[in-house]
Amino acid sequence: MDTSLNGKRALVTGAGDGIGRAVAEALAREGAAVAVHGRNEARIAATLGAIEGAGGSAVPALADLTDEDAIDVMCAGVLDALGGLDILINNAGICSLQETPDMTPETWKSILATNLTAPFLISRALYPALVESGADASVIFISSIAADAHAAGWGAYAASKNGLNAFMHCLADELGAHGVRVNTIAPGWVETKMAQQLHKGMAAAAGAPYQALYDGNMRGNMLGALLTPDSIGDMAVFLASARGRFITAQTLAVCGGCVPGSGNSESSDARAEALADS
Repeated sequence: MDTSLNGKRALVTGAGDGIGRAVAEALAREGAAVAVHGRNEARIAATLGAIEGAGGSAVPALADLTDEDAIDVMCAGVLDALGGLDILINNAGICSLQETPDMTPETWKSILATNLTAPFLISRALYPALVESGADASVIFISSIAADAHAAGWGAYAASKNGLNAFMHCLADELGAHGVRVNTIAPGWVETKMAQQLHKGMAAAAGAPYQALYDGNMRGNMLGALLTPDSIGDMAVFLASARGRFITAQTLAVCGGCVPGSGNSESSDARAEALADS
């Protein structure tokens, strides 16, 4: 038994860059036809080009995930273009690190709208198609180990990802009756533009050297490894394939052993403060 996804139809949200692009490319390499979602046409085009250039099959799926009507239109378009759906990867997410007094209600709502409400709306819109695919179907949420990172400034992001993990369990119970598997991948720090931007903000706020903070956090795991987006793509392929056929209602961390509370890594804020004092 291999990880072939030949004949499968997939939607990956937030696939214009970073983890989403790596997941979309990985699914396509294994034979899936992939709907590439994003809200930036140029980024979608880049992912489509990479997939098609490697001999894969992909279609665009443009939508603002904070707009419920746009989500419904996108999902209908994906089903029409692909003729159904077997794999749903809810990946799109945003992050802003702000402590409670500094975070506006608008920022809080924006983070939860993209990271938690949109996956619910997409899953709801595609629910009948997933039921129709039955045992061939797999839903994967991209969460974060930050769901359990009880640290200053992470409130909105951690709340959204913790909520996503909880929703995953409930959806797994619902769809399990139809043979559909539902899981969550929880990455640690992965080398993406988002990670770079967050570290620049943390370094500036703490008066710490950016590169030292970035390198320390990115390799602050048991393996001392630098995680790249393709590592998340590999896990997504495994879970969506027949090899993952008995895995459901699980949150699988891909983080090199960087688990909050494990004692092997400091919080980002603590590391920034230490670097600022050095």
